[in-house]
Amino acid sequence: MSKVSSSREFDPQRGLTDATAGLVLAVLFVVFAGLAASKFWVTDPNVSVLLSYLAVWIPLLGAVGVAWYWHGHNLRLRFRPLDLLWGLSVGLLARSVASALEMLGYGRLGTGPVTLGETVYDGWWMFGALAAPVLIAPIVEELFFRGLLLRSVLGSTRRAGGGAVSSVVIAVLVSGLVFALVHTLTAGTPTAVVVGGVSTFVFGTSAAVLAALTGRLGGAVVAHVTFNALIVVPALLPS
Repeated sequence: MSKVSSSREFDPQRGLTDATAGLVLAVLFVVFAGLAASKFWVTDPNVSVLLSYLAVWIPLLGAVGVAWYWHGHNLRLRFRPLDLLWGLSVGLLARSVASALEMLGYGRLGTGPVTLGETVYDGWWMFGALAAPVLIAPIVEELFFRGLLLRSVLGSTRRAGGGAVSSVVIAVLVSGLVFALVHTLTAGTPTAVVVGGVSTFVFGTSAAVLAALTGRLGGAVVAHVTFNALIVVPALLPS
């Protein structure tokens, strides 16, 4: 008999527990992946890139899977045509803000020249340059941060007696803040922490607002794809 309980009401407290476990494991895995690279346990750069992504994806997807399969959480991964418009708009606006912050912090766009390796169009390059940052990461991260964490915080806040608006505000801010903190784990300098943290917080809260207003993840996923693609795609163009 299936363990999925679609008829059981989702318990947001369990959702918070699942999300917390996923975050703790993600931090530990990222630290281990960084240690493996610094100690030269992993010398192949392609494998290092793969491990850096899996260190985050595996625990986050694990938490999402537990919440969905065992705890009956509806992730609301749905898409409607209007989500394309909303997602593109939010992604473009958030990337514009991030670019302005980069100019203020670094005096140029980005932390330096974007290096995607030699363009050889093999499987490793396609994964590291395109599939991982532009396609896979947006889906994985939106499932966790907006599908699981946002709704769990929202439900827990409402259950604790919070108002409709205040609960949404708290959930949006928590989702955006945690999203930003995770993305600063590997920042190399204080400036990178500030610029990257604020940029990802702006995007994270924007995507959370979009998910909260629409009640689904389609727009947030499109926004995330747009936000990341506007970093990667220009780097692929001939200089």
